[in-house]
Amino acid sequence: MKRVFAVLLFIGSMSFVSQTKKTPNIIFIEVDDLMPRFMNKLGEGFGHTPNIDRLAEQGVHFPHAVAQGPMCGPSRNTLITGLYSHNLGFYKNGDMRFLPENVWTFPKVFQENGYQTAYVGKSHVRPQKRNQSKADALKAYGFDFVNASGERHAIWRDLKKGKDVSEIPFIKHLKKRGKYDQFLKDNNVPGHKMRSTMQDDVDYLDGYMAHVGSYWIENEQDKAKPFFMWFNFCLPHGPYDVPQRYYDIANKIKIPGPKTNKFGHFVPEPLLVGNKPAEAKKLPKERIGEVANVAFMDKMVGKLIASLKRSGELENTVIVFFSDHSIFLGNHGRSHKTTLFEEALNTSMIISYPNLFPKDKISMQPMELLDLIPTAFELAGFKNPNKIAKNGISVVPLLTLKEKVREYAFSEVYGAQSATGERYRYITSEGYEILYDRVNDPNEMKNIAKENPKVTKKMGDAVKNWMKNSGAVLEPKTH
Repeated sequence: MKRVFAVLLFIGSMSFVSQTKKTPNIIFIEVDDLMPRFMNKLGEGFGHTPNIDRLAEQGVHFPHAVAQGPMCGPSRNTLITGLYSHNLGFYKNGDMRFLPENVWTFPKVFQENGYQTAYVGKSHVRPQKRNQSKADALKAYGFDFVNASGERHAIWRDLKKGKDVSEIPFIKHLKKRGKYDQFLKDNNVPGHKMRSTMQDDVDYLDGYMAHVGSYWIENEQDKAKPFFMWFNFCLPHGPYDVPQRYYDIANKIKIPGPKTNKFGHFVPEPLLVGNKPAEAKKLPKERIGEVANVAFMDKMVGKLIASLKRSGELENTVIVFFSDHSIFLGNHGRSHKTTLFEEALNTSMIISYPNLFPKDKISMQPMELLDLIPTAFELAGFKNPNKIAKNGISVVPLLTLKEKVREYAFSEVYGAQSATGERYRYITSEGYEILYDRVNDPNEMKNIAKENPKVTKKMGDAVKNWMKNSGAVLEPKTH
């Protein structure tokens, strides 16, 4: 039997307890560099995303959910610690080789309160000491079960440098299956034009990880306990190397070009250093590659959900689908990320739990990834979830009682900060202020800061208060 609630939830508890007497499982399904426009139901209608579409039909989508640090490393390390980039000095992937000793991490709270915890997939989470393995680091941060991998391109990079990759679980899997030589051949292609020739999804990195996650859900979780799983995809992050059968899907789709090819105003340098001008000749291949990668990723999301259904856990599991951030892919004439515009900040957030939350709804409430921590704590029945979490605000009151929980969601890169509201986005950098009306200017082309001084001041003051009241502001750490 699952653990029964000992204490009613502070907000929305009567609705929750009346509909389920079991503590819910919680699964975070995190994907990498997903641009929402490359989805179907929640995007522009051209992505092949039937499983994510069904998930959205069973949940609530947050178009204004943003990453607090719009790059892979900062996003994941701030999430696990409940801290902002400026609290850690972690603004880009090259920062921070190690997390602080004895750092607080939210999975430990689940572990200490009777949850079985699991981490599967890509890990950008930093260790606490030199030569500590990914698995050992994640276990120290509160996970009982760990099967962690680096990125696909990182494995290939290490291979080319002659590094030992034999202990990576995926490599062990390939060798056991007799597929390792085929993997090497696939990736020994000049010009990064490789595509996987694997006929079975399980022999591609994200397919293998989906198999590990599904197997754990169906066969290895302790049925006497609720579980928390954090599943991390490498996809749809490039390189765009999924098997040809997923390109066959993408080739049947008419994929539009970028919505914009420039900025409509001056942009300060801190907002440009983490990205670069797009190469027009490469964009069509990159955009079709994104569709192909998304199609593979969507199929694996379906695999995880199917495993929940087969295990009898689907109805009692909160599914949170999100991206660590988004990516330009030619919009505003740029490539990559690490900036504070919509293309980099958006997280494609869906929260699905029909036992308690509405279905097929869109909430324009701004939300940070850090809000996921107290939200999960509240769903798990922990007292004072907003106080346990280092930052963030539970959105359970919003989803159960339609109460507004925050006015702005905050994000940053080194040298610039932003606030996202239901209608406006504000950015400040080097004394220059940008304000977008995202209702009338969804592509963020017109800076209306001077035309709307009251809104600009209000949001600027909110950013200042956030920076003042959210803990230490540290310079980038490179050691």
